[in-house]
Amino acid sequence: MTFMSDTGSSGYPTGARRPSAPLRMTPARWAVLALAVPVALALIGWTGFSLVSMVARGSYPFSFAVPVQHGQVNANLNVGNITLRQVPGGTARVTGTVQYGLFRPGITTSATPGGASVGVNCAGVNDNCNVNATLDVPARTAVSLSSDGGDIAVSGFATNLTLSAGGGNLTASNLTGTLMLDTGGGDLTASGLSGTIQIGTEGGNINAGDLAGPMRLDSGGGDLAGNGLTGDLTIWTEGGNVDANAVISQQVSVQSGGGDVTLMLTQPPQNLQITTDGGNVDVILPNGHTTYHISANAQGGNLNIPSTLASAASPKTITINSGGGDITVSQAG
Repeated sequence: MTFMSDTGSSGYPTGARRPSAPLRMTPARWAVLALAVPVALALIGWTGFSLVSMVARGSYPFSFAVPVQHGQVNANLNVGNITLRQVPGGTARVTGTVQYGLFRPGITTSATPGGASVGVNCAGVNDNCNVNATLDVPARTAVSLSSDGGDIAVSGFATNLTLSAGGGNLTASNLTGTLMLDTGGGDLTASGLSGTIQIGTEGGNINAGDLAGPMRLDSGGGDLAGNGLTGDLTIWTEGGNVDANAVISQQVSVQSGGGDVTLMLTQPPQNLQITTDGGNVDVILPNGHTTYHISANAQGGNLNIPSTLASAASPKTITINSGGGDITVSQAG
């Protein structure tokens, strides 16, 4: 039997794809290679550094005294999350633990007018670090505390408090006194507060419940939800929605930069004023035979106000202006 070869003169099977010639390096290809190689090496190095940093974890504690002057503590703490507590005795102290990766971050301390500043450097290559701190202060000591980025938690104080979380969340409960609470961007949750209350966020949401006393609630852009608000009430938001229930206030002022406003009152207000730049307004009044001197203007929106609630002779006034949304006034069923 005779076998016939199916290869050509080049030695490759007929019809088979021959290997291409070596890739010719052009100036453009050299330029791409010159850029890609350093980037690839940098990514490989950074990945390796991150893995080593996560594995090589270390920690150390810290403790610093904070002066108490005239019954007041002033502290600026850039030390991560902070819990504020009352303790026996007459000394204030900030304590905590620093957890870090490959590089140990340092701590800086300095005296400030009437107080102290403590910071942990977690920036740059130290970004794989975490700090939890506690500020202990004597009972009945007023506190002014600011945090540059971490959360603040406080509960059970009966004194004046000024708290500012530069970027973290703030949680406050069971407080009495002159209270000024603020976050630069995080959410603010407040419950069981009484006294003179001022709450504000630059961008986060506000969740408030069981607040008593004259109060002002400001939101730079987040939503505001309230339940059980007793006392003269001022609400201002730049763009978020307002939803407040179980409100007992003789004087109510609400201004919204664009969000909706929903307000349910459990007692007739003496003077209610609401202004929105574009959102809808829904006011629910307590059931009964009370009438109000109502002035409402919805620019482009609809008005839904029962005539039985309106009386020009009533000493109780309701003024509502909407830049474009609907206005609805009703009574609880």
